[in-house]
Amino acid sequence: MKHVRSLLFFLYAGLLTYIVFFSRRRQSLVWRDNLVNLIPIKHTIQSFRRSDLTGLENNVANLFGNIIIFIPLAFFLVNIFGVYTKRKIILIGFLISFSIEMIQFILRIGVPDIDDIILNVTGVVIGIYLYKILWAALKNQAR
Repeated sequence: MKHVRSLLFFLYAGLLTYIVFFSRRRQSLVWRDNLVNLIPIKHTIQSFRRSDLTGLENNVANLFGNIIIFIPLAFFLVNIFGVYTKRKIILIGFLISFSIEMIQFILRIGVPDIDDIILNVTGVVIGIYLYKILWAALKNQAR
């Protein structure tokens, strides 16, 4: 079972890396310094205000995608790496997300955005609570 969890983690890490750095929408992006967003929520609100239907679909995908992609991280941190405290899981999620944004900034790929960090950490927190709910359900089912 441990090998399956490890394999799933490597698949997850590979998918995360691909989406963040190599996906097709990243390739078509032309870097500009004004893409960097350091003001929380401002860019997200502006994007929704000035988007047509196609832009709206992209904004919703970006919003929920940033949350969803980090939900599994909590499961992997507990089950593979033995990290059990909420504070440590959230800190690790933050550090991974911050590192991704810094790499995007240094390599000038993607859009470094404080909102992504906020949304990614939100995904980690949701993952913690989903893990607790699933764990409790499995324990009750085993009785």
